[in-house]
Amino acid sequence: MIHDLTKGRPASVILLFAFPIILGNIFQQVYSLVDSIIVGRYVSYQALAGVGITNGLTFFIFGFVLGITSGLGIKTAHFFGAKDFVKMRQSLGTGFVICIGLSILLTTLAVLSINPSLRFMGAADDIYYYSQSYLRITYFGLASQIAYNVVACILRALGDSKTPLLFLIFSSVLNIGLDILFVKFLEWGVQGAAWATVIAQLISAVCCFIYVFSRYKELRLHKEDFRTSWSFIWEHLRIGIPMALQFSITAFGVIVLYAALNAFPTTYIAGFTSASKIQSIGMLVPISLGVAIANYVGQNYGAGNLVRMRVGVNSALIMSSCVCVVVSVTMALFATPLTSLFLDPDVVGDVSEIYLASTRYLYISALFFPFLFLLFIYRNALQGVGKTFMPLMAGVTELVIRVVASLILPNHFGYNGIILVDVLAWVGACLLLFVSYRVQMPRGRKFYFRL
Repeated sequence: MIHDLTKGRPASVILLFAFPIILGNIFQQVYSLVDSIIVGRYVSYQALAGVGITNGLTFFIFGFVLGITSGLGIKTAHFFGAKDFVKMRQSLGTGFVICIGLSILLTTLAVLSINPSLRFMGAADDIYYYSQSYLRITYFGLASQIAYNVVACILRALGDSKTPLLFLIFSSVLNIGLDILFVKFLEWGVQGAAWATVIAQLISAVCCFIYVFSRYKELRLHKEDFRTSWSFIWEHLRIGIPMALQFSITAFGVIVLYAALNAFPTTYIAGFTSASKIQSIGMLVPISLGVAIANYVGQNYGAGNLVRMRVGVNSALIMSSCVCVVVSVTMALFATPLTSLFLDPDVVGDVSEIYLASTRYLYISALFFPFLFLLFIYRNALQGVGKTFMPLMAGVTELVIRVVASLILPNHFGYNGIILVDVLAWVGACLLLFVSYRVQMPRGRKFYFRL
């Protein structure tokens, strides 16, 4: 159901809107987690490391996709908040035109970049094949992810966060079932994990398209809705491109980090991969609140409700801070049992060094989680009003810190230096976004705080 986010108590509206997104992200992370668990337990820790070092590369491409589609959704939210439904449908048509071209371009570039990217990262011989095989299949399925993301972002822009959740649950369950079939029983290795993800996403995207455009009359497009202009396309890309670049710039920093990590033994790479997957679960709530804030801010900005907009952001900051305390303590207390999910000593042998690398990362990163959690709220709030330059500069800040720190810290602090690369990037980006939010965010004639 489509919801108007310009009405109701801000904290309640944001929380109710964010809750399906949180559940959706949980399921999305679960099937990503299952990929790693099944590969680590039923193939080898080298396979786990090989899939792990692809995280930065896939985030580089998929983050760009998420940024573009999120930007398209924000523009749609502006028109919906202003109750300009003709422009809203034209915005949808323009978004689809953009995404068709994006699918062709990105798939071609991504597939051609696989070997050069892995060589740049210095992937070790014992994991190179696993990484190459996983990336080739994943990139060929890029169009299905773009299709799902554009529909999901448009629905969230119109206040519907439940429909994307239902299809994400369906996709997650299907992915897990295919993972078990392809990897455990058919013994397809990392290729099986990649095929499971691509097939599940494709089926989910097709079903989502069919359901959405048969269910919602407001979203049914006509021929004239696809007749766009370069100026109207630019209105969307003006928001989408900086958001996409922000994700990809951040991802490039992760690629540089993994390049530095590849100098360490494969056991450390496997441990780092396990910890990263666990950390991604802890980040679900702030990421989801960030998505909710971008759409909440977008609608209220379009409607001219500037005071209500600021009240909602402050409510999200408080909610995110409370969750941060719980997540940090939980990760620190249960670091070892959580890591054990990824490894079967009977299959991979001695896992003590992998445990050490994983738990150390979780202990140190948990101390700096407040910066990471607040970063998502400030960044999405600014993007929701179309202020995309400073979030982009925050991504550049993360990149610069990661590159410089990756060159210096591991040489002086070893594996601990690798961990510090990440947390220093969070701190630098968060401080920049905090200042930008205080300066750039529209206030209205009067500002107050109320849940």
